[in-house]
Amino acid sequence: IMQHKLLFILLFAIVLLPRVPTVHALEPMPNTAGFSGFVRPGYGYLDIKSNMVAKISRFDLSKRTINSRNSSPRSESTGIINLPFRLAYTFNNLKTQVFLGSDVIDLVRFDINQQIAIKQQINGFGMLQAGVLFSSIVTEVWKDPYLENKRRSKTDRDVMGIRLVWDKILDSDFELTYTYREIDIDHERSGQSVRGLNYSQSKLLRRDSDEHSIQLLYSFKIRPKHRIEPSFTFLYDDREGDARKNDQYVFKLTYAYLGDPFDLTFNGEIGWAAYDTRNPIYRKKQKDDIDGANLTLFYTNPWGWKLAGSKPMRFYLLGAYSERDADISFYEEEVTMIMAGVMFRW
Repeated sequence: IMQHKLLFILLFAIVLLPRVPTVHALEPMPNTAGFSGFVRPGYGYLDIKSNMVAKISRFDLSKRTINSRNSSPRSESTGIINLPFRLAYTFNNLKTQVFLGSDVIDLVRFDINQQIAIKQQINGFGMLQAGVLFSSIVTEVWKDPYLENKRRSKTDRDVMGIRLVWDKILDSDFELTYTYREIDIDHERSGQSVRGLNYSQSKLLRRDSDEHSIQLLYSFKIRPKHRIEPSFTFLYDDREGDARKNDQYVFKLTYAYLGDPFDLTFNGEIGWAAYDTRNPIYRKKQKDDIDGANLTLFYTNPWGWKLAGSKPMRFYLLGAYSERDADISFYEEEVTMIMAGVMFRW
């Protein structure tokens, strides 16, 4: 819930799967062995404010030239297209599955990571999943985001990681998730254009990171079609530059109505981030307030339309907002998005 997560949250709008008994939990094993999956094309509108991220895929997200490193970012708007998918194979025992694509955890978090994973159901113990995370979308950031009154240059930002999930812990409604991501900036030049900074000070701004997060979640079934799920996430963003290194604490509450023909899900979250070391440009430690909300509506078409043997297609509409209110104006971020599309599931 962090600079790059804010980017994930609102850029490639991946909305959660319908008919999942709990909103955040791993998807249950299917009743039959073999292949299964989904594809969900969508189109939407995105408005974003960020000084740090340059581009994802073909979408420009911030201005190439800034007039002052003491100013808040300006707004950029664009249309966006997404095509999330998942291809899974369930073995004959109906307790083991492998898959490629987006997992339900990422769908709820609007995370653009892809995953290759294996999932195992163990009676009386719960469901375990282990996967390798990678990004199939090219993400670019500014080599030196603080460069003023000149055209900033882009560089790639690469992400790899792992995720371990223990769902239905000892047949309870608890879920525990650990995620590790290694984030690499190809050509890191942060702060080199700032007069008065020596080499040691500019090193404090480096963005390469080993990121660790732990999430604990509990699911309440208040009525047959209603779910409430509170969760808490702690994230340690261990960046190479101590001025960008931070701890983040995020509380989220999810409400889901799983009906027919409508499904509705609402997520709201609040949190904060505290940074380790005084920023050498702004001469203070950064603090952020984090908040966001999104609403997703699914509707099963009444005409029974299908695609190549799929289940009846479902329409969806998504609205989302996220804000990172930093006490250093340059690092403020805000995103608003609306998206609509269809989902085909096999």
